[in-house]
Amino acid sequence: MILWGEIREFPLVTVLQFLSKERRTGIIEVQDFEDLGWVYMSRGGIDAVSMPQWDEMFGAKLVANGALTEAQVKECWMELSDSEHHPVLATLLEAAKQLERRALVEIVNRHVADAVMQLMYWNGGTFRFGVPSEQVYFPVVPSLSVETLLLDAYRRADEGERPWREKISREQELCLTCTIDCTGQIKSRYLKPGLCLWRSMPAVLKDPIYRGLQKLRLSSEGDEGPDDLLFI
Repeated sequence: MILWGEIREFPLVTVLQFLSKERRTGIIEVQDFEDLGWVYMSRGGIDAVSMPQWDEMFGAKLVANGALTEAQVKECWMELSDSEHHPVLATLLEAAKQLERRALVEIVNRHVADAVMQLMYWNGGTFRFGVPSEQVYFPVVPSLSVETLLLDAYRRADEGERPWREKISREQELCLTCTIDCTGQIKSRYLKPGLCLWRSMPAVLKDPIYRGLQKLRLSSEGDEGPDDLLFI
């Protein structure tokens, strides 16, 4: 089973609910303009959520709780490259097994709950769910169900908790990757959800000479408006 879609159309919360209800096993790859990560699922439950920045935070939590030293965390990062099939998260958990299991499960629960909370705020990018040829093994998995994790995320959002970092919107992403000069007036008219009509417009219509001629024509016709842009 392979699912793929735009997060703008199918929020990750909806995707998680569907896969949990269907008791699916596999990996959700999530990607947007800023981040790339993976959600590992087994029989409808979340085993782990991995993303470079979040994995670093998880390593710091293990250090803070005395499960690992900073040197051991660095060794785990050097041992394996970060990828969906060999996540450093699994290596960190394997190295931290000396910690009492109940305490380790509690750390994992908090980490995954925080990660799901962040995923709830994703407003763009894509997701892809697939079944790998070999399932990734995690020594310790959360004891919380997907439903419990989502309810906790909704509660925290209702209480005013915000994401660690605001996500860039699709419209902002379009502007950040654009090399064409424009103005606020152009953006207000031609920047649509997920699409920039100004970028797609033929080059002749964006030429300063053409726009100047249009302005002269409008002035000669007695149009007192300052707007020299075309409507689409």
